[in-house]
Amino acid sequence: MRVEIFDVGHGQCAVITAPNGRRMMIDCGDRWREETFWAPSLHYFGETIDLLALTNLDEDHLSNFRGMIENCNLPWILTNSTIGAREFALLKEDGMGPGAKAFAAWLARARGFPVVTEPDFGPVQIRWYSWSFIPGVVNKTNDLSLAVVVQFGAFKIVFTGDLEVAGWRRLLTTPEFRADLLGTTVFVASHHGRENGCCTELFDLIQPQLVIISDDEHQYDSQDTNAWYRSRCTGAVFSNNALERRYVATTRKDGSMRLDIDANQWTIQRVKVRDWQRKPPTPARVPEFGALSTLFGSGQNSFGAGLAAFAPGSGLDALGLLNKRNDPLSRALGLGALSPFLNKR
Repeated sequence: MRVEIFDVGHGQCAVITAPNGRRMMIDCGDRWREETFWAPSLHYFGETIDLLALTNLDEDHLSNFRGMIENCNLPWILTNSTIGAREFALLKEDGMGPGAKAFAAWLARARGFPVVTEPDFGPVQIRWYSWSFIPGVVNKTNDLSLAVVVQFGAFKIVFTGDLEVAGWRRLLTTPEFRADLLGTTVFVASHHGRENGCCTELFDLIQPQLVIISDDEHQYDSQDTNAWYRSRCTGAVFSNNALERRYVATTRKDGSMRLDIDANQWTIQRVKVRDWQRKPPTPARVPEFGALSTLFGSGQNSFGAGLAAFAPGSGLDALGLLNKRNDPLSRALGLGALSPFLNKR
């Protein structure tokens, strides 16, 4: 099994790939910086994500939802089943971002019975737990988060959305959930590592090897809980640096990460993920052809035939003009002998 934790700043997106090739995505946050961006709908463009689980229904977990439903094949979308269109509107009375609006539209559309079977992840077991939306009382989106347990053999990773202490305490009253948490190997911190997600009663049950925090630069006190989590972990080693034992990993410091798990062991390493430019690069300024015609000692524009005239076998090539590193044309265009033409067809 492979688990990829993507750096989406203060948000979340992870993908689990089972040994049979089936994939589950945990949340669909994206990342926008001044010059570059990353979005799961582009990373997996045109591909199938067999199950998209939305652990929390705030914008940082939903921001690329429209892109995912438009650009990827999503047979199953898993959310808190007690939140429909009406309940979601009540939770979002203060407004919605683009991802939440797209999710609201998806909730509102008419849907019949599922026409596909639940995805089979083979030996990978996936279980989820959540508290119910209760009409007539104050409901908090964070405390309605899904807790998702993914298990492969003895390895168990737990994703917890944005659960806060009150939500944890309610879920921990469920015997099945308490039992399922036992033996947690890797714990993805709730609410991006913020203090209001640190539940002492939870860590009375578990002692993971590693806690992973999906966060951005220092904000919302997300860095101030590292010591709290560190004291409750046994430690793990990144394969990029076998000499360093880690107890807490963060996307802020470590970037995107990949966990590879087999029957006997698991490893974690930092990985580079392709970003896209927010704006196309400015093309290099090309000299005007007419201005260069004087290099040939005539009043005629020798570039009138266009760039096709430079192709191997053309008149200019036959004259050897492109094979001279120091000829006037090569110097004007900044070219070495045949440099762009033999390498690019």
